Amino acid sequence: MAEPFIPPLPIEEWTSDVVEALQSMRPPEGSVYAKRKSERERGGKRVVNAFAVLANHPELARAFLSFNHHLLYTTTLDERLRELAILRIAWRRDCEYEWAQHVPVALALGLDESDLTRVRSGPDAAGWEPLDALVVRTVDELHDRPVVTDQTWSELAAAFSTRQIMDLVFTIGAYDTLAVAFNCFGLELDPELAEHTFPDR
Repeated sequence: MAEPFIPPLPIEEWTSDVVEALQSMRPPEGSVYAKRKSERERGGKRVVNAFAVLANHPELARAFLSFNHHLLYTTTLDERLRELAILRIAWRRDCEYEWAQHVPVALALGLDESDLTRVRSGPDAAGWEPLDALVVRTVDELHDRPVVTDQTWSELAAAFSTRQIMDLVFTIGAYDTLAVAFNCFGLELDPELAEHTFPDR
């Protein structure tokens, strides 16, 4: 495998600014992300590559992760729908790192392998619940064009509050940004994510 363009910063090189910046993403107790963090630490893997690469730029990390904290931990959007949106943008952006990080979260929140197959297939796949298909369709439209269609907006407005719509749109945009960044940096998968790599396309 090729060397990453921007490698994760080894933890022994972290300054106090880096440590403080990454505190923004400390997960709330009892959340699915807190449980994953605990599992990583028991396995000896304390820092994921996504955080270690952001450690190269603590000012950026502090700003982005404060925003990301809301999207993961205080969002008005249902957790399951949030993960569907993240997985679909990861698939559309061909970002294996983002996909592999969020598959175990999605599974812990109740999605199953058939849901993951549908995420890869898109909003018109058979078997979607209407709300799931709407979220996946919203991702696709915002990936392919600058705005959702009038029909999709009408469905979003009927299904969600204004704050939920805003959280959905910002979640899609933020994880699109992360997918592009991770791909550009050549971010390598963390060892524990190997079982969640992309299936053959």
